[in-house]
Amino acid sequence: MMNKSQPEIKKSKKKHQFSFGRLIILTFLVTTFTTSGWKLFLLQQEVNGKVAELESQKQTLLEEKSGLEQEIVRLNTPSYIEQLAREQLGLVRKGEIMISPKKQ
Repeated sequence: MMNKSQPEIKKSKKKHQFSFGRLIILTFLVTTFTTSGWKLFLLQQEVNGKVAELESQKQTLLEEKSGLEQEIVRLNTPSYIEQLAREQLGLVRKGEIMISPKKQ
């Protein structure tokens, strides 16, 4: 009877060792995938933050562009051009007399 029980014990030890090896490999794989997943999650959060920041900058630039376009339209009106000519260049219309304050 001893002979029959000894091989059975050896087989159960081999099965136990084989399961331990599988457990180590499984633990390694789970750790690797979890770590990789966490790094991907953090990278995704960083990308989302950058996208939000760029969207905000885009909105600001679009508003600035709109303001500049309105200013271009205003600057190209005949009345504004005349105003600049009078103030900066000292020009007057035909028949007008320019009166300037006395310099001290």
